[in-house]
Amino acid sequence: MSEPGLDGLRVAHLDSGRDWRGGQAQVLLLMEGLERHGVSNLLLAPRAPLLARARERGIEARVWRPRGDLDLPALWQARTALARARAEVVHCHDARAHALGVPAARLAGARAVVVSRRVAVAVGRGPWSALKYRMPVDRYLCVSHGVMEAMRVAGVPQEKLVRIASGVEPPGAEPARGLRALAGLPEGVPVVATVAALTAEKRHRDLLAAAARVIAERPQVHFVWLGDGPLRRELEVERDRLGLGRAVHLLGFRSDAAALVRGATLVALASDLEGIATSLIEAQAAGVPVVATRVGGIPEVVEDGVSGRLVPPRDPQAMAAALIELLSDPQRARVMGAKGIERAGEFHIDRTVDRTLEEYLALTGRAPRAA
Repeated sequence: MSEPGLDGLRVAHLDSGRDWRGGQAQVLLLMEGLERHGVSNLLLAPRAPLLARARERGIEARVWRPRGDLDLPALWQARTALARARAEVVHCHDARAHALGVPAARLAGARAVVVSRRVAVAVGRGPWSALKYRMPVDRYLCVSHGVMEAMRVAGVPQEKLVRIASGVEPPGAEPARGLRALAGLPEGVPVVATVAALTAEKRHRDLLAAAARVIAERPQVHFVWLGDGPLRRELEVERDRLGLGRAVHLLGFRSDAAALVRGATLVALASDLEGIATSLIEAQAAGVPVVATRVGGIPEVVEDGVSGRLVPPRDPQAMAAALIELLSDPQRARVMGAKGIERAGEFHIDRTVDRTLEEYLALTGRAPRAA
């Protein structure tokens, strides 16, 4: 049953991602939360994990195959689907959806168009970017203050920017899954886990350099990476060249990564570009201390010296020192883990859903929800 003020609210979501990454997880969690409030959702997405998972959960989802930012047939396909669905709000969740979904929504007569911005990278300065960010978007939903600042510097009007942090589901009561068993390790060995796609901005090479320093001092430590991507083979070659084949385990993409990480000793992330890093929120929610780089929205997630440690990007020596510091002081690590649980409470998915709904209602002129 819909809540008062939400009767008949129809929201269409556009996402062009063909893999399952943090952005797609956020789209699914948002739609599930909106459904709980009685909002009707439509997803337009490629035939990929997000589409399949949405359909499994009973969310209406149609195949949409945009092949580029100037794919006019895909734009018209989206416009037709949005008009038939009578979508009141159109929510574009990635860059290609932004390029095609905004004009499609306006042609379809949507009352409000919002765009999620999840990356802290500077907006391009070319003519296409200039045109794209002058499209008639009502609101940009930025996952962190770092993302908001990048948009403001690019000239996006402040009144169109709002921070709505990504959210996670709190871990269940079931015991942590067998991270060590999956990596072929005995119980009790210290494990530093990383959940990230194997892409350039995640800086796994820096993690390898840090791992070499950690293992030289604490040979019993193992590093387990959950994620896949185009750099996998290069990273495996580099790992073996450094003599870390027995200590750094690449387990590939795992849909149960959040549950597996609950069994880690620490979580590390060496990115030099992050919007907010939901993998760190999930780690903190599970009480696992975090060591990460001070970039993008990460300082809004991890409080240095309280719920984890922050180090400069592209500095393997500093990363290694912070990891050794917490591995050498289990009591301090436990205190940080407990503080991390408190910190993660600020990023519950229900808050993300509520804040997003507030924007939908304000933009469509509907009455605000009761507190």
